[in-house]
Amino acid sequence: MIINIYYCCGFRKENKLKLAVNKLNGIQNYFFFILKQRESDLCSSRKINWLEFTQSNSLNQKNGEYNIFITEKAFDDNWFSHEESQYAIISTNGWEKHFAPPPLNVYLEYQIAQAAIQFELDLDEATEMRMIHPSPVGCMFDFCGDKEEIKLGMKTGAICQKCKGDLVGFGIKPEAIDSIERILELVRAEAIGKQIVLNKDDAFIVMRYSQNDENDNSYRYGIKTALEELGINAIRADSVINSGQLLETIKKGIERSRFVIVKVDSENLNVYFELGLAMGLGKDVLLISNRDFIFQLPSDLKNWECLTYTTGNYEELSKKVKQYYIDNYHYSL
Repeated sequence: MIINIYYCCGFRKENKLKLAVNKLNGIQNYFFFILKQRESDLCSSRKINWLEFTQSNSLNQKNGEYNIFITEKAFDDNWFSHEESQYAIISTNGWEKHFAPPPLNVYLEYQIAQAAIQFELDLDEATEMRMIHPSPVGCMFDFCGDKEEIKLGMKTGAICQKCKGDLVGFGIKPEAIDSIERILELVRAEAIGKQIVLNKDDAFIVMRYSQNDENDNSYRYGIKTALEELGINAIRADSVINSGQLLETIKKGIERSRFVIVKVDSENLNVYFELGLAMGLGKDVLLISNRDFIFQLPSDLKNWECLTYTTGNYEELSKKVKQYYIDNYHYSL
């Protein structure tokens, strides 16, 4: 789903908004957020009246288009945000002065995720309000009568089981709820002070290191070539200059990369350890194997989709890797 995020030309926290959008696009692959500058403000009045905006905006809203408007103006009802089935407004008014920490970018990540759920399910605000917890329980769907209470939901970073059941009942797709939960994990970590560094254009490569053999050539002329053509940086632990321990370098590389590619056509235990680490961190993992080795994979991996290629055919490998990312990350490449 493509979601446009508009901000006014006079918006003073553009860098925080860009940071939020980059992280949202890097942490999941179901929603794709496009940041755009809006020439005019949302309204001429000092505060925004949601009902008036809804009545005027619904006439201009194209079918199948989803828009989020970010403004520094306050709502006249003192809410943080309002959402409809195709558009939403998020106000940053007073956040840094009265509520931070967490920082503004984390607040924006949280609010944008809530709007994305609404868009995915085509819910109007009245329907969403029926899901709301009247007293905070640490769920994304808490009603925050005291605006400070929003920070509880950010620090728990969760959708309670009841609300998750409601979302499933409304027909939310598994990949959509998975993406929302990934965003909430990001929000939770950042809300409690953990700095998350995410390089959305990096792919970390886990494989056996060798030189001038079939394995090395598959990396240089197959995997790396494909990624470079897509504008993705291929990162391996042996390409990073670091005075620390190799394991810590690998861990940081996996944590900070958006994609992880694991070449599993060997019985190298380090490869499987690093694969387990990537799985544990919830990373998107692409398995690659030489076609001759596919039947020797451990039983735990035989149910995983694995991209295979013919030994020595690096052009075939490159094309398959490139096509995989085009098919799965079309909007973000």
